Amino acid sequence: MNVYLIVIFLFMVALAVIGIVIARGIRSSEDWMVAGKSLGWLPMAGTYFATIVSATSIVSYMGYYYLNGWAGWWNAAGTLLTSFLACLFFAKKLRQTECDTLPEYIAKRYGKWFSIIASVLIVVCVIALLTNQLIASITILQSFISWNKLTCAILMMIIFGVFTCIGGMKSVAWTDTLCAFLIIIGVWVVAIEFLMKVGGIGAMNAGIAQVNPEFIRGFTTKIPPLTALSWILTWGICNFGAPQFIARFFSAETPETASKSQGITGIALLVFYVPLLLIGLCGMLLHPGIEKQDQVFTTLIMNHTSPLFGAVMFAAVMGAIISTADSLLLLAATTFTHDVIKQAKPSMTNAQELKTSRITTVLFAVLGIVFMFFMTDTIQGINAKAVTLMGSALALVVMFGVFWKRVNLISASITAVCGFATALIWYRLGTPGGVMAALPACVVGLIVLVISTYLTPKDAYRKADPELLAKLFTETEVKS
Repeated sequence: MNVYLIVIFLFMVALAVIGIVIARGIRSSEDWMVAGKSLGWLPMAGTYFATIVSATSIVSYMGYYYLNGWAGWWNAAGTLLTSFLACLFFAKKLRQTECDTLPEYIAKRYGKWFSIIASVLIVVCVIALLTNQLIASITILQSFISWNKLTCAILMMIIFGVFTCIGGMKSVAWTDTLCAFLIIIGVWVVAIEFLMKVGGIGAMNAGIAQVNPEFIRGFTTKIPPLTALSWILTWGICNFGAPQFIARFFSAETPETASKSQGITGIALLVFYVPLLLIGLCGMLLHPGIEKQDQVFTTLIMNHTSPLFGAVMFAAVMGAIISTADSLLLLAATTFTHDVIKQAKPSMTNAQELKTSRITTVLFAVLGIVFMFFMTDTIQGINAKAVTLMGSALALVVMFGVFWKRVNLISASITAVCGFATALIWYRLGTPGGVMAALPACVVGLIVLVISTYLTPKDAYRKADPELLAKLFTETEVKS
């Protein structure tokens, strides 16, 4: 058994032990879904960071930086914007709603049927994101063991399912936090090693300029300002329509904790993306000629790090994959159970809901394996499309719903349809000019939202849940 497999195995055992210990406190469906709304700033920041930093962030982004130079970093700028906006306003406001899931918030703010449709969209996109993590884990495993694709897939889905079923959100949050520390340590260890090999940042830039002078600029022919802006909107705005991130706000101990954790997460993300970029840039000089984006990570780590450092990095990636995958499985199961099945069967008890969530966790894990055989895009591509389609339909509806009381079911529904349709059409056109679909979808959605809201009756928002309105707006605002 090689050193890579040993380190990864020991790390997984450690995660499982922590998860089992924490799971002893799971008594209800609320404990399962949102950790009984008990998470402090550390596990909140840790679980959000580890969910954001998925296989896409490490495996595929490293390849993106390798192939595009400094300008590639625009794809990470939006993630930092999400945390900034959440810390400033949205995390606190969403936690004030006292909701357990994003569809529950949508149901109370806009209506039951809108929520059910949103739930179906969420489940489909989340399973696609889950499959994305599965594909990344297989890429990692097959770099140092000779198992076939199906064997690796079954093994990883068992691991994903076990970690999720052990203890729901509370276990996920604390195991995510451990993964977050390992991820940051892993990328810095490799970044420092690579910089020493190329002679420092100055020598690195000089070498990159010889490869391609565009690669040391902020914008390139492939990544002009519009493409950069579209990347910022993809992760900076569309993330607010992605429930795997929003669900974290609902799990916080208090609204203030939700806000504070996002400020800390933003700093942690910056500390992570800088060394990841440096690894990709140094890789151009250490191992030129890699053509496939998703092969850059495994090629660089296997060929240009010591076995021990490489093993730490592989463990960090597997930690990122597991932390994201268990969050996605948990999300798919809770959304389908709490926001679809329970809506059809309101008499479902807490115990029944918890049992059903665990059963659907297994079913969605199997479905993720099936999806794997139909996805051919890059890991980054799959992730961006799934988040963009959810975000194009739901992000503006979620964001405006907490600070503009006049937004209502009619305007929100029209906005969701137009935003989703724009993104879908843009992808079908092949993302013209290299501009990500989030840019036209957000522009169209914003225009439609404002116009349709003003064209509907001024008091149309009053159909929303009165208690929710009272939590979001002052008494004067609600009555006006």
